[in-house]
Formats: sequence, structure tokens, C-alpha cells
Amino acid sequence: MRAIKKDKFSRSRGGIYKILSIVCVACGQEVLVYQKDGSGYLHRAYLNRILAPEKFAKLQDTAKSTKDLPNLICQCGKMIGVPMLHSEGRMAFRLVLGTIVKLQNRL
Repeated sequence: MRAIKKDKFSRSRGGIYKILSIVCVACGQEVLVYQKDGSGYLHRAYLNRILAPEKFAKLQDTAKSTKDLPNLICQCGKMIGVPMLHSEGRMAFRLVLGTIVKLQNRL
């Protein structure tokens, strides 16, 4: 698992963060462990905030553009998210509404 991120993005959101387990609604399998900065809904999962599993966490180091990113798909085959480039220039997965459940993770 990767370390907690403390950068300009987390500071601009008040330095408040939560570690979430992102779980597939269809099968109940954990898809990601994610650091959510600030309050509000989870609309997208930024690559640099994915903590686990390693195959998704290392995408921030290897992907040069959104064309290099696969769709975010659960082991059961359900599509969870699609690659996007946010206006800030950060790559992310836009999460499909109704496909995930967020669970507070205790590290």
C-alpha cells in the first residue's frame, strides 16, 4: 500500500482526508483503497490518490495520458469507472453512478 499523500491538493481542501474502501455493488468485492481529500461526494478517483491494489496505484507512475489507462473494471466484470483528464491536469477515473459503495477504512 502506498503512503498517505500530503500535497497542495490536500492542503487546498483543508488538510482533511479519509481512507475509503471502494467496493463493487454487484459482487461486494473491494476494488480500490482510496484517499478522499475534503468533504463531499466521490465523483472521480484521482490516480495519485489510489493507495491499493498496486496494479492501480502504479498507474500514476506509468500512464502518460488517459489513452494509456484501461477502464476501471471489477473482477466480476462490472465497469466501475472510465479514464478522464480533470481540468487541473490530473488523470482520474470518472466513477459510474450507482456502481460502488464507500466504506470508511481504518488503517
